[in-house]
This record gives sequence, C-alpha cells and structure tokens, in this order.
Amino acid sequence: MKTSIKKINNMLNPTLEETFDPQSMIALIPIHCEQKVADIGSGPGWLSIPLAKYLYMGKCIAVDIQNEMLKKVKSQAKKYKLGNVETILSKENIVPIDNDSVEGVVFSDILNESTDIDKILKEGIRILKKSGWLCVVEWLPSEESKPKYGPSKSSRLKQEEIRKKIEKNGLSTITSRHLTRHKYIIVARKK
Repeated sequence: MKTSIKKINNMLNPTLEETFDPQSMIALIPIHCEQKVADIGSGPGWLSIPLAKYLYMGKCIAVDIQNEMLKKVKSQAKKYKLGNVETILSKENIVPIDNDSVEGVVFSDILNESTDIDKILKEGIRILKKSGWLCVVEWLPSEESKPKYGPSKSSRLKQEEIRKKIEKNGLSTITSRHLTRHKYIIVARKK
C-alpha cells in the first residue's frame, strides 16, 4: 500500500485533536536517555524523532511496513541531525528485531490497524528485555457513529481489553489513563 506525500505530511503535522503532544507521553513512560526503544508502526517519524531527541545516549528504532514512511523518518532524523535513529522495514505483525534486545516498545495508534492484535503485542513483548517497558497509545471508544477524528467507531479498542491482553502476556501495568480527550495510554513493565 503506497501512502501519498500529502498524507505523510499530514501525519507529521497533525492537529492537536488528531493526536497528542509527544512530551505528554514521554513524561509517563520510564524512559532513560541511554535506552534502546522501538517505535513499532512509526509512520513518518512523528513520535520517533521526539523519542530520539530524548534518547541522546541511546537509540530509537523506527519500525514500519512501508518503506516510504521509513524514508521520511530518515530525512527527519537528518534534518534534526540525529545519528541515533535506525529504521527497520517489517512485515505486518512481524518485528525483525532480536529477542530481549530493547528497553522500551511504543505502539502509538497502531493496534487499531493491526490484523492480529495479540500477535503484534506478543512481538513487542518478545523484543523487550526483562524489566523493559511497553507503551500503548490508542483512540478512546467514541459514542459518535462517525467520529470527527481518528479511526471509525468499530476500529477503536477498549482500554480495559488492551490492558488485560498486556497483563495476560506477563506484563504488569504501571499506568492506564486518559492521555487526551480522545486518547488513552497504557504503560506496562515486563516481569
């Protein structure tokens, strides 16, 4: 699936209603500047770049199924003179990163697009080191039949269901709360 340049630019410059301030997420995760963090479903790097800036002694690995998105991540990293951004082309629900190799995993607005939520969550957990953290940011369920922002009503995932899936896979929840009026965040740690 090819993504248009216009769509990529819209993804890099979303309205506040469509997204969230990356710093509000970073403030809630147990991130440290020397960690290696995977941004799974990175898109054009909207979140990868702020993560890489924070990880100035570590690395941000942008993982996406579209090469066009990863090219944009690379150009954004070059623009901001970030040498700690790695890009990895993946297949849907398969993350080509070694087991137990990263301290953090971020899924931002990606689970609602997945064809197999359990499989992609397990992939994220597989690559996490012991005591590593996982962060999920997703759209809150909507009462509107056609929400003004974000995915369709039927594509939205219930926060409690995602939290239970994460805990069922052996992680313990650190926080599970609203991030904005339209989004929730779940942060969990691998035991």
